[in-house]
Amino acid sequence: MIDEDFYRQTYQEVNPDHCIFEKGMLTNQCLCSRNQKLLIAEREAASCTDKDAQARCREFLNTLQQQARFALKLRDAGQKLGHVKAVKVQIGGLRGLYQALHPDQTIPTPLPEVAGLLEEALRAWKSFDQLPFQDIIPEIGRWEPRRRRPRRKR
Repeated sequence: MIDEDFYRQTYQEVNPDHCIFEKGMLTNQCLCSRNQKLLIAEREAASCTDKDAQARCREFLNTLQQQARFALKLRDAGQKLGHVKAVKVQIGGLRGLYQALHPDQTIPTPLPEVAGLLEEALRAWKSFDQLPFQDIIPEIGRWEPRRRRPRRKR
């Protein structure tokens, strides 16, 4: 078993350009042409091959987290999200954005081309601050991660 502190340090060294939507990429909830999967100590990681796309993703996710604070029941603006809430924001937010851009279409799983989706949103609304959060945030609340199957007793 690998020491978690050592793993985190190695992760930072090996994957400095981590994918902002790594949780969604690794659970096959979304896809991106700028995503590159890596193996670190027998674990998967996701890296971004485009610094401009990574910056857009970071800006979108930061804006989304600020807008979703009430829906996530967060009191403190600096409060760190747990894994489940982080995944809900990432996947639910992308699903909500897809629905806002394509209201007449069913939301696909996995969501295609995250970087392209964010570029399309910026063309439509000029800024992430201008997104229709009243349409996006409810999808964060609706989206539920896949439930783990109970372990078999041996």
